[in-house]
Amino acid sequence: MNDDPRDRKDRKRTLAFAFPSVLALVFLAFHLPYLPSSLEDLDSINFAMGIRDFDVAHHQPHPPGYPVFILIAKAMHAVVPSEVTVLALMSVLAGALGVVAIAALYRRLDGADTRAWWSAAAVALAMTSPLYWFTAARPLSDASGLAAALAVQAMTLGATSATGLTIAAFCAGVAAGLRSQVVWLTVPLVLYKALHRGGRGGHGGSHTTPNDSYSVSPVSSVVASLAAFLAGTLLWFLPLVILSGGLAAYWHALFDQGAADLGNIQMLWTMHRLRDVREAMYFAFVAPWATWTVAAIGLACAALGAFRLVRQRSHALVTLTVAFGPYLVFDLLFQETFTSRYALPLVVPMAYLAVGGLRLLPWDMGLAVVVAVAMFDAHVGGTSVAAYARAKAPVFRLLDDMRAAASSAAPSPVLAMDRREASDMRGPRKFLGDAMPRVTAALPSPPQHEWLEAVKYWNGGGRAPVWFVVDPRRASMDLVQHGAPMRYRRDLSYPVLMSGVRPSDMDWYRVDRPDWYVGEGWSLTPEAAGVAESDARGLAHAPIAAWISRGTLGGWLMIGGRSFDSAVRPRLSVSVGGRSILDESLLPGGFLLMAPLPADLPDLADGRDYAAVTVNATPRVNVAIEQFDASLTRAVLGLGEGWHEQEYDPATGRRWRWLSEHGALRLRMPLTRISFDRIEAPGLVLHIEGESPLSYFSHGSLLTIRSGTRVLAQRLLNADFTLDVPVTTAGLSDDPEITLETDQVFSPADSAWRRSADRRHLGLRIFTCELRTGS
Repeated sequence: MNDDPRDRKDRKRTLAFAFPSVLALVFLAFHLPYLPSSLEDLDSINFAMGIRDFDVAHHQPHPPGYPVFILIAKAMHAVVPSEVTVLALMSVLAGALGVVAIAALYRRLDGADTRAWWSAAAVALAMTSPLYWFTAARPLSDASGLAAALAVQAMTLGATSATGLTIAAFCAGVAAGLRSQVVWLTVPLVLYKALHRGGRGGHGGSHTTPNDSYSVSPVSSVVASLAAFLAGTLLWFLPLVILSGGLAAYWHALFDQGAADLGNIQMLWTMHRLRDVREAMYFAFVAPWATWTVAAIGLACAALGAFRLVRQRSHALVTLTVAFGPYLVFDLLFQETFTSRYALPLVVPMAYLAVGGLRLLPWDMGLAVVVAVAMFDAHVGGTSVAAYARAKAPVFRLLDDMRAAASSAAPSPVLAMDRREASDMRGPRKFLGDAMPRVTAALPSPPQHEWLEAVKYWNGGGRAPVWFVVDPRRASMDLVQHGAPMRYRRDLSYPVLMSGVRPSDMDWYRVDRPDWYVGEGWSLTPEAAGVAESDARGLAHAPIAAWISRGTLGGWLMIGGRSFDSAVRPRLSVSVGGRSILDESLLPGGFLLMAPLPADLPDLADGRDYAAVTVNATPRVNVAIEQFDASLTRAVLGLGEGWHEQEYDPATGRRWRWLSEHGALRLRMPLTRISFDRIEAPGLVLHIEGESPLSYFSHGSLLTIRSGTRVLAQRLLNADFTLDVPVTTAGLSDDPEITLETDQVFSPADSAWRRSADRRHLGLRIFTCELRTGS
């Protein structure tokens, strides 16, 4: 029996329309086994607290309150005991429903002007975009809000009567209680449909025909839609105000949140340098695809898709612009630039336009491209979700380890946190309650001066261990002698998918009795130098102070830096406990000095553990102290001639120094005097990390490391490198020195494509150069 061609076409169309449901089931199957093991972002903690006890005034959750979202979560919490699981399930289920909603929206936009397989391909591309796939696994409201917004958009475009549009407007008002950003995705489209359809026959990107005209005027349709939207909003807003203690209390909470957003986050509305615009564009259009390659392909295809719509179906492009354009403007101007999840709604129009562009390829080759990109994106998103689910968020792993360590610590430690960490820790502290680690006290965290609170604690006689919790991008820990930290990171191959999460990565330093710590006015890091200049502290204004422990006496003190006044040769003096140990005349430029420490000090006879170190420059000129160390039991290392000043990228926290043709490392072994011709330092290695020379040269560089005349190591470097070189010095018993030599350098001033007055000779960019104890 012959198949009727129309029957075959109907079967294909039915199969294509059913395909989104299959995709939704696949989406569930690949997400349900990978639910997160902890909360993560502050918003997720606020939502969890709202499930326990709804109180917007106390940010449970944060304003505007998300009452519909919390209501659904509370209903689920009645059968699912864990707040984390409730929030994750809501997000995953919303992500699956969102797949169906995307399909409905695309069908409305396409109308009868496409084969159904193309709509299904666009749905697959949107669903597998790494940001959509990954965000649906997070215990947040983003996926729920987007699914509701897309459903309302599809309802709006599918409305064939005033009643249908009124229902869509009412649903938009209710959906705003899930997530306030829904308003930007629904209200403009509802109003556009009301004006476009009111009193006129239909045309546009939806399943309507000229006979589906409204029987009301555009003005009446707009008024009815706004009234329905207001009714839907009041359905949750009135109970929200009552539960918040009245309109004044709710407005106070909302105003405080708005003021904090405008003052404390990076947005284009308040920061609009070229770099800020570039970052905003990156996080809106590139970050959702996780890789530049896929983003470039997608954006190029989207541009072709927009061109195609302009030529063939301009009404569909207008509808798409009305549906997502207002949110795009809102996101770019008023939302935190680097929080990648805020770009989630933009995935939907980008995928639709990209597939439209691929339709221009002959023989339906665009479908093959969609399949290839979707498979790659699903791999990116899937591996990221699996890695995300494997471990708790860094802050909760940190607190677990702290709780275990604090249970056996005697005396109980004192907690010292960076300003941001102290702020971000308030949410986890509130969520964990009595399960927080036991500490004696938490030191204050004044911005950019946090370490001074530890200085006050030690100088005031405090002797309990101090636990520092710091942002890895900050460098304030280098103002205190410390060991290696415990590092807490997200193990994601594509960290941009979680960009903007707070709390984020953290480092934990356990400092019992530091060998030394410094006060104000030091320039040991670029950040500290900036703070000293801002505070008018430093040797140009007054002497500066540090403190060394009793355990360093009899060892060595190292001090280095730069003298900036070319017309004056100041004298640098250093005294310990009132006893002079250094008094040197400085030439303009860099300097590095070593001095033996006295074996005893009268100042410590009364049982005190720390002696004051006073550094002075006469006359008062600009001298920056950029290196400092003191120890009896550790090898002391200083960077001498041939090393340039320390540099810093505040966005990443990475610091480095450039090595010129030849860089000297002066060191003192953990002995007071050395009289041998050859010294072996068993277990001591020179650890070096640096950037590939191919970043700035056409071929690799040869690095030679010497101790006196002896070659310790020689490497041809053509990639990022890490070296561990056993330390052996020969013939330099009084002043041991290691040298690093590279065979090629460049000067930025010689660049033909970038103007620069920088005439330094730059050979290798070194991120780490330090002595470590080997195994």
